[in-house]
Amino acid sequence: MLTRRLLAPALAAALALLAPPARAAWPDRPVTIIANFGPGTSVDLIARLIAPKLQAAWGQPVVVQNVVGAAGVIGADRVAKAPADGYTLLVTGDAAMVVRGSMEPKPPYVTQRDLAPISQLAITPNILVVANSVPATTLAELLALGRARPGALTFAHIGAGTSQHIGGELLKQLSGVDLTAVSYNDGGAQIQDVLAGRVTMSFSSVVNALPRVREGSWRALGVSSASRIAAAPEIPTIAEQGVPGFVAVAWLGLMAPAGTPPALIARINADAVAALRAPDLQPRMAELGMEPVGSSAEDFAALIAREIPRMAGVLEKAGMRAP
Repeated sequence: MLTRRLLAPALAAALALLAPPARAAWPDRPVTIIANFGPGTSVDLIARLIAPKLQAAWGQPVVVQNVVGAAGVIGADRVAKAPADGYTLLVTGDAAMVVRGSMEPKPPYVTQRDLAPISQLAITPNILVVANSVPATTLAELLALGRARPGALTFAHIGAGTSQHIGGELLKQLSGVDLTAVSYNDGGAQIQDVLAGRVTMSFSSVVNALPRVREGSWRALGVSSASRIAAAPEIPTIAEQGVPGFVAVAWLGLMAPAGTPPALIARINADAVAALRAPDLQPRMAELGMEPVGSSAEDFAALIAREIPRMAGVLEKAGMRAP
């Protein structure tokens, strides 16, 4: 009996040495949010709005890193290939999640296989703007101008598959007016060319369009959402101006690498939704033309599953589906 009592502590110590170390509670180090569009874009802005809220909730630094290129594909691919441990997250728009996969013959990732939805963060419409030199003050006048001069009207966008690009293609398809797309890598150059009238129009984000419209540099002809926006209720929707069925909004969402533990997805979802509901955040989002959502991971996954075939149809009609 004495020998057993003497051996027990030694045996317990040996077993403790052999046991794997206990995992530290997540997070025990900084978390990186990759924003796959550049500074000042809606993707970047929503990431930087929620990052301080998540940092406060998690007690660790939350760093926003812009990884841009290929309409968001490069940043999304980096997250898709990151460890599924909750330390690398993605704030993205719909282009990289539901559009580019239909456009790339060999996409570097498959959204529904390689990324895990956490929450749809917001919906953000665009405003159809034209230079003051364009002889059209309404959408009807613009479309009449396009019918009189087929192919003469151009629309600027910042990358194939973005909501700006889809908006132009959808307007072309639903109105029957021949519009020519002009792609830009530099958002600043795009804005300057529309301001100068070198390009006829653009579906510009609310945050970029409204200040220029209100100072008189641009003319707003319609919003791309199904209903008018709180930030500018005086601007009619495109659908209500004789283009029924027109909806071309961008959505913003939070994603993680596939394989991230469900409990961790649930934790991040709860904290992201709480951030969106913060009283000081909602007025700022409204100013930027963003409508907060804060969905469940399941609802966000269902949205992606619906949007992939819908956007593929738009691209197919535009002759832009990958073979």
